[in-house]
Amino acid sequence: MADLGVEPGSRLREVHRRVLDGDDRLDRPGRPMFEVRVRDESLPWSVGGHPALDFCNTFAGWGHEPAPPRGEWLRGYRTLAVWSGHVGLTDEVSVSRLLHLARRDPTAADGVLAEARALRAALYACLRHPEDRSAFDTVARYAEAAAGTMVFRREADGRGRWWPELRGGLRLPLHAAAWSAAQLLADPRRLTVRACPDERCGWLFLDETGLRRWCSLGTCGGRTAGLPCRSA
Repeated sequence: MADLGVEPGSRLREVHRRVLDGDDRLDRPGRPMFEVRVRDESLPWSVGGHPALDFCNTFAGWGHEPAPPRGEWLRGYRTLAVWSGHVGLTDEVSVSRLLHLARRDPTAADGVLAEARALRAALYACLRHPEDRSAFDTVARYAEAAAGTMVFRREADGRGRWWPELRGGLRLPLHAAAWSAAQLLADPRRLTVRACPDERCGWLFLDETGLRRWCSLGTCGGRTAGLPCRSA
């Protein structure tokens, strides 16, 4: 570049930075880049239109064994905590506190992660198969436990909202996800949830217009042209 008398552009500088950092995303040629980086964690794009849907969408490729490479986004407790702050279910101060607690007690953090995965599976089943009473009851138990830890606070703009209290400890992001799941299942928009038709995906999203065909053009739009989304 020096010989040409020009400076590298921002995109080239970013690629150079990733090479120096050993970014593993450079080893995935041809794969969709359906992730964002937050606090050095890889999180899925928020394409569902609701935090509870994005909680389900932390898994790409439902129903496939083994899971596709990097299909499982909920890899560790740290990812769960960072995700909860990224989608606005908890605040950043709480996230920092959770990461500290997880470092002090990794065994307990792993236990909460296992519960989060169980909640996620039950919620996904609720949304795909509304007649599954067992799955609904599982989500309900988590939501009821979460209800005892929620507080209603006034925001800076004057509006009120429910927040999970820090006294929930490591279970705070689990409570936040369960509360969000309960809100979605009680919302009439739940009837507009659709599933991406790509068998390698299965991501869920709200489609109140009835016009969307894929979870997002960035992930599946180019692969599933002409296929309508199934009702979830």
